[in-house]
Amino acid sequence: MYVSKSKATLPAVRHVSSTIQFLRSSSSNEKSPQSLAIQGVQLLREPALNKGLAFTMEERQTLRIHGLLPPTVVNQDIQQERVLLNFNSLATNLNKYVYLTDLQMRNKKLFYRILIENIEQMMPIVYTPTVGEVCLKYGLIYHQPRGLYITINDLGHVYDVLCNWPEQNIEAIVVTDGERVLGLGDLGAYAMGISVGKLALYTALSGVQPHQSLPVCIDVGTNNEKLLNDKFYTGLRHKRVTDERYDQLIEEFMEAVKRKYGQFTLIQFEDFANQNAFKFLHRYRNQYCTFNDDIQGTAAVAVSGLLSALRVTKVPLRENKFLFLGAGGASTGIAMLLHRAMVDSGLTSQEAYNAIYLVDKDGLLVQSRTDAAISKYQKPFCKDLPLMPDYKEVIDLVKPTALLGATGAPGLISHEIIQKMSDWNERPVIFALSNPTSCAECTAEEVYKISKGKVLFASGSPFEPVEYEGKMYYTGQGNNAFVFPAMALTAMTCRVKHITEHMFLKCAQYLAEMVTEADLDRGLVYPPLKDIREDSIKLAARLAEYSYRSGIATYYPEPMDKDEFIRRHVYDYEYRNFMPKVYPFPLNELNGK
Repeated sequence: MYVSKSKATLPAVRHVSSTIQFLRSSSSNEKSPQSLAIQGVQLLREPALNKGLAFTMEERQTLRIHGLLPPTVVNQDIQQERVLLNFNSLATNLNKYVYLTDLQMRNKKLFYRILIENIEQMMPIVYTPTVGEVCLKYGLIYHQPRGLYITINDLGHVYDVLCNWPEQNIEAIVVTDGERVLGLGDLGAYAMGISVGKLALYTALSGVQPHQSLPVCIDVGTNNEKLLNDKFYTGLRHKRVTDERYDQLIEEFMEAVKRKYGQFTLIQFEDFANQNAFKFLHRYRNQYCTFNDDIQGTAAVAVSGLLSALRVTKVPLRENKFLFLGAGGASTGIAMLLHRAMVDSGLTSQEAYNAIYLVDKDGLLVQSRTDAAISKYQKPFCKDLPLMPDYKEVIDLVKPTALLGATGAPGLISHEIIQKMSDWNERPVIFALSNPTSCAECTAEEVYKISKGKVLFASGSPFEPVEYEGKMYYTGQGNNAFVFPAMALTAMTCRVKHITEHMFLKCAQYLAEMVTEADLDRGLVYPPLKDIREDSIKLAARLAEYSYRSGIATYYPEPMDKDEFIRRHVYDYEYRNFMPKVYPFPLNELNGK
């Protein structure tokens, strides 16, 4: 039963929210300490404002926190050093994740500084591969809510649930229903870890303001019996609802987001089952500012890696043959964007389809197969060939120049297959894209040593460098993080109406252009991870140029310098000064009373 909020509590909520919002603004006119609505212990409990021991003595006395902290004052550099010492002392990645989570819930600016300045070390912890283990054990490590849960029981009241979120200025949402999490299957409400992790990278990699993002988990149940019997499980304990109520809930959610936060709110779909992922993408892509990262983000980063690899193979895009092991949402999305790229390179549509082969658990997708599992998006890739259930026979028939695995089946790309790819091609391309690392179809060490360094390799999760005959080979990580943070920043700042397929193709092309010859010589088909934040901002600026050129950006007047415009919106993790000039207006005016 839904009960209206108490009128007595509403002014206090607005009071706090508007104060936090004001402090987050970039205006030079800041409130005086005397007019702050949040003081004392409340200030120390607000992660967006808390500076811990970095509060000066003057701030502590004025803000009524003197005595609530130890008497020493340290700067953010010392705080970071202490956090890293504690972080590195922890034995497992899961413990490191929990430690960082606790920091994020206490001091956001320090958390994001550590994430941004140590991205190579931290990204595997806050995202893949550790996030997979996090989602599997989410109930065990749960200690406080970090996003918004909307359940099938909220049907008819989704807007009311959205109104319970304390932030009013939401511009980006990552939503999951947890039915297909990475290569781990149906994790139900435990998938909240994915939404939280994605949005942490929004801020760390492209500078999206953290208070403007909202992680959402749509809980309609789970078909995972292990979770249903898990006493720590945090979701609804019944089988997934798959009837018309499920579609109604998603429809109501989309409408509620538009009503609450506006037409231009970015909605990123994450880890939906393939059928629902494609259904919602094509239903909503022209109605809302939305995209599906598993389909489109994966496609953009994979196609970008292929374009980079072809600079080494010297084989024009139109002359390649691509074979996908796995025909799910990820592979189909990559194939669709690759088809678009091949058509742009000069092939006819049918010629491009003829160069792309998809294999699922039942074998090659062929026209004579009548199983319902083949979707309308896969049908154009079906070949006029006999049934071929053995994927090894398909590989022998096609002799591909590039082999891409997205199956979640470790070891599927065997020693024999790697050797054959090396025999057929001077510089074969092999991508093992499944996450987490334990699900990769082959390892970096296998690929480089079996092929004697010939293979151009990329993976979905990180691998350590491999030494072969005195040379170090570095694996390019085909992580969607190269794409979705930049795409989000562009959409939010430029007020993009709809995110088009061609925008993802441009993203892939721009990203490939960022790979240097030195990177390629080291085996990398993506820019080094250490540069990903700067590259994401540059990528967002180029996407902004394209958005205005193609007429899908609606923020006007159009910024002349897109790079400078994008950088003005990037999150600043430096601490705020709480002792500015006195603000000339009384508190009641600031809070809209």
